Amino acid sequence: MTQLPLHIKITGLKLPHQLSRGFLEDPSGDSWVLHLPGYWGVDGVLEELHRAGPVAVIDGIGGTMPAPPEMAPSGLSREAGAGPVVLLWPGLLDDAVLDDVLRLFLTGRRRLLVMVRSFHDLPTRLADLETAGRLRSVIPGTLSVRDLGVQTRRRLGGPMSLMVLRRLHRLSAGRPVLADRLLELAQDVGVIRTFSGYWEWDGGEHALHDALAEVADGVLMGLDQEELELLTLVAVAGRIPERYAVTASGDRAFRSLMAQGILAREAQAARGFADIRISAEAVRSMILTRMRWTDHLRWWYERGRHVPADSGGSASWTALTWWRVRATGPIDVATAEKLARQGLAASWYRMVRELVELTDTPSSTLLVLAARADHALGDVDSALRRLATLPSAADSAEIRQAILVAERIRIFHPERAGAVVAELRRRAGDESPTPVLDRIRALAHDVGGTDELLEELRGLRAVVNCEESLVSLLWAGVLLGFRHQPDIGREVLSTLVDALRREGGYPDLEECAVAVLLLISATSGWRIDMLRVETDVWNERRLRNPALAGVADQLAAVAALHDDRLHLAHRHASSAARIHARGDNFGLRWFSQALAVGAAGCMPGRSIAREESPVDALGPAEGFPWLRLVGEGLRHLAAGHSPEELRTRLEGLAAEAEEAGETIQAQVLLLLALLRGSPAAAHWVMASPWKDDPGRARLTALLAEAQGTGDSERTLDVAEHLLVTHSRLFGLSVLARLWDRRAQLERSLRIRLINLVLDTQRREGDDPSILSRTFDLELDARERAVLEGLRAGHPISRIARGLSLSPRTVEAAISALLHRFGCDNRMELLSLHLGART
Repeated sequence: MTQLPLHIKITGLKLPHQLSRGFLEDPSGDSWVLHLPGYWGVDGVLEELHRAGPVAVIDGIGGTMPAPPEMAPSGLSREAGAGPVVLLWPGLLDDAVLDDVLRLFLTGRRRLLVMVRSFHDLPTRLADLETAGRLRSVIPGTLSVRDLGVQTRRRLGGPMSLMVLRRLHRLSAGRPVLADRLLELAQDVGVIRTFSGYWEWDGGEHALHDALAEVADGVLMGLDQEELELLTLVAVAGRIPERYAVTASGDRAFRSLMAQGILAREAQAARGFADIRISAEAVRSMILTRMRWTDHLRWWYERGRHVPADSGGSASWTALTWWRVRATGPIDVATAEKLARQGLAASWYRMVRELVELTDTPSSTLLVLAARADHALGDVDSALRRLATLPSAADSAEIRQAILVAERIRIFHPERAGAVVAELRRRAGDESPTPVLDRIRALAHDVGGTDELLEELRGLRAVVNCEESLVSLLWAGVLLGFRHQPDIGREVLSTLVDALRREGGYPDLEECAVAVLLLISATSGWRIDMLRVETDVWNERRLRNPALAGVADQLAAVAALHDDRLHLAHRHASSAARIHARGDNFGLRWFSQALAVGAAGCMPGRSIAREESPVDALGPAEGFPWLRLVGEGLRHLAAGHSPEELRTRLEGLAAEAEEAGETIQAQVLLLLALLRGSPAAAHWVMASPWKDDPGRARLTALLAEAQGTGDSERTLDVAEHLLVTHSRLFGLSVLARLWDRRAQLERSLRIRLINLVLDTQRREGDDPSILSRTFDLELDARERAVLEGLRAGHPISRIARGLSLSPRTVEAAISALLHRFGCDNRMELLSLHLGART
């Protein structure tokens, strides 16, 4: 009976341990055909099997290793006892040896573990046994981004930047053995480094790639010569057509590499023709780093120039044309423009920039395309410089394209891009070259024009130039999302992302839309658990821009602040600032710094974070305009103002935001003011038209309600609701209002209040809290011992003898605890969750 292959979900980095345990502890006692692409991890599996007990290993390439004497032709000894028989490279085994192995297996005397790279390595006799169900085909999966993140944090022993996770996954393609080795190498060479227990990815990866080149022989030794040649060709070219890979390198080598998952088809294939790439960046790096430029030239003239570039999709055409340009010299303008467009569509931004240098007289169109690449790489100054210095011969269509790129940049860097936009519009003449964008932007600014705006957006793509419609949708999503309609803004941006992914060609614009979507979630959302889910979803998608890892770190900082984890929030925000310092595509460097300053400034007492992020080091607000007032509020949190002055400044910023139509910023600033006990902010919120809206508006209204009500039970209900939705900071701020007057509360409410505080404060680590000085919860050793004695039912005299104290001293300690926690009697004291904190 045929058995379906067993696909094993991989959740750890130690693949050999999981596979060997799975085989040895298989309750069915089946024999396995274990698929290990590239034979990655085979040595580890053998070590684990030998550690567990006797095992016979028969290697079709390297000969045989100790096994029982009952297999005479193979010359195996007694050392392996009656353990399982392991076959490596079974297709190369001598027929007599295979006969002996199968005889033992078929008579039930020995279990069999056949380790292959893919089903192509199985000889016919073993393949027939697999088909008949006598051998179980076992195929390990790859690590998801989430599981890789869990394992990496466990290995590093602390929190990490999202850049660490994204680079490890891109380099390893989720292969656990590769990821394990990469993590080790990256730590050894300092590409992964720690800042006070927080792990970050260094922007320069040269040392890591050099280290990968040194271990390449060991990683690639599981491939034969034909496979290595095909893999090298794909590595040097970047992409090649599938049909050429099959015909020129042999059907066997191609199908073997594809079955192992070392080669993969490009996600999008043009005209039905697939392009081939190497799935794990680390494998390509191993090959390329060891090659010199002369090797690239030799491969071009021996192999590359014979590959028909038009026989595949756009990716292989782009890669092969680019290889030809570098190998043979100058390129004509028309080909350069086409190559630049295809390069942008593939996110090969550096290639597009280099094309300008290889073209004798770059056209205005090529310069505009290069400006898009500059912006995607975070080099905003270079992008604006190209747009500002377009040749005087640029025609109206080229100027229009330049305006659209500059308008996109203006979303994130209004001051820096504004002058360039104005000059380009002056060159375009009196009539606006972008009337649709102008109208959409005007409607999005108008609070009452939302319905008309949505009607315009529905038919936008059908009646206007593609790029202008895309930039218009981006502007509409930003203005709606950050000003007065966050949910509609997110819907517009989600529609834009779907269209971009469906049609292709603008991954740089898609990355802008994704960044804005996440920022809207952080500023207008409330449920931090959902914010984490959204971040995980985007991490699973194939987005190449490093700056998006900085955006994810900002979201992680916001989530940590909601959870009242100041140190973690500071580390995430500082990591985001360092990422944006290397490339500030989205104008978020200043806000990341403000977030770090705010988190550090809220820490009680002296801290290293305050020294790393001093408030006076934060310069004037710049970059993304829809977060600046919030950033100023964070600056004030750290400035050491008196409580009254701080509340006044936060209220003033909220008024400025509301007057400017920045509803989302006003809500966040009012939240900060409410955390500082502002009665004016509470009154303002309860009188606002948005207090019943979902998301951040609802959170703000709950806080205002709790601050304004005299109903203690309702206040506790609000606090509990906030706590269970992962808004620990806000829940504690509500509890703090009742803490000073807990002795006046009814007994049931007092117990509920104290237990809520105790349960909320119970957590791992010593991350400082904004509200840590509000609740006096620590028990000294004597108080803990007294409570333990009372819980055990011991009389005062016995407790006193055990502590070498007088009974009067113990009575005094109990009386102090009763007074401290507002309890009427000892039974009420014992009903509290005291002494259980970790």
